[in-house]
Amino acid sequence: MPVFFISSDCVHERRLIVTGPLVQHLRGSLRVKAGELLWFGDQNRCRYQVRLDEVALTRITGKVVDVCTEPTNSSVHVTVAHAVVKAHRMSWMLQKTTELGMTQLVPLITDRTVVHAKVSQHKQMVERWHRIALEAAQQAERWDVPTIHRPTKLSTFLDESVHYDVKLLLWEKETELRLPTVLRGGPRPTQISILVGPEGGFTDQEVDAAKRCGYQTVTLGPRTLRSETSALAALSVIQSEFD
Repeated sequence: MPVFFISSDCVHERRLIVTGPLVQHLRGSLRVKAGELLWFGDQNRCRYQVRLDEVALTRITGKVVDVCTEPTNSSVHVTVAHAVVKAHRMSWMLQKTTELGMTQLVPLITDRTVVHAKVSQHKQMVERWHRIALEAAQQAERWDVPTIHRPTKLSTFLDESVHYDVKLLLWEKETELRLPTVLRGGPRPTQISILVGPEGGFTDQEVDAAKRCGYQTVTLGPRTLRSETSALAALSVIQSEFD
């Protein structure tokens, strides 16, 4: 059963009160009933097992029967900075990278980005992406939901990426340095950044700019992958190395 995300103020004195869109999801899609046991999680990484006692049109209430907190978390935090691609591909990538443990997504605007939304549309895009990440995090029983940023120019992101321990750029022209080789042998990182380009890849000028900011070009092997597939493959390698 998924873990449903709530705000911590929904729980008071071992009582849960949920209102808003989650009520419609639980009632309409999952058809939950009074007496069922469900798990809810909040932004403080606490989980509450709740026995429902009321499933009404606009609210759900229940009694907290168990509480647990996240075990000591030694996972590496991974930021995926992914060029904006077509909507269905972006949604699929976001869903799967959330399942694989991505910490945050930075949608990138690059020289070869083919999807250009107006700045006024960014808020709506982020809200949609957040809903996708939320549903994927619940299904995967994560303790948190990835942070989704507004679309950002590549140059801006590079200027702000000084704090990452490991900086990786997935590049189809790199033929020698493989991702597992970079990850092995050094100290365990705490923050990893992965740059993933658009359908046409990064330009040579963009790659040079990333290198000047400390990014290392890596290959995932001899096959040419779609950008969203590359992000998943990279996260899978990182997960196998550090989780």
